Amino acid sequence: MAQVSRKRIDDFLQGKRIAFIGVSRGKNEYSRMLFRELQKHGYQVVPVNPQAQEIEDQKCWAKVVDIDPTPDRAIITLPVELTEQAVLDCAAAGIKDIWLHRHVAGGVSDTRAIFRAEEKGLNLITGFCMFMFLPRAGLVHKFHGAIMKFFGIYPR
Repeated sequence: MAQVSRKRIDDFLQGKRIAFIGVSRGKNEYSRMLFRELQKHGYQVVPVNPQAQEIEDQKCWAKVVDIDPTPDRAIITLPVELTEQAVLDCAAAGIKDIWLHRHVAGGVSDTRAIFRAEEKGLNLITGFCMFMFLPRAGLVHKFHGAIMKFFGIYPR
């Protein structure tokens, strides 16, 4: 997999309609915080979770392939065993730009999902927390980015 560039991240963030696959039903979970932050930044975030009817007062879709019109981008915050299928579903829906995110403590990437994304010719971002790249995202996220810059692993 090619190294993720800052340009790829900026290009991803230019899309304003994002499917959020795996957004949690729990209001205080990481994915819900990111969901709300994206909304604050003007994104139209489309929730995808087969266990929910509605998230943040929006209709929740069971599968990304059912969303009409199709979103520009997708962020996936699923357990590893579900990530590969979500990538394949994005490809089937025609979504080419995907951000794979898992908590650092739980592992950042699923190699099968990465392989499938490459196989399908998708633009994949993995290994970075989206919060670091959103303006006004908060001190903790800026600090996280500063640490990555210090160690030379922040995208350029």
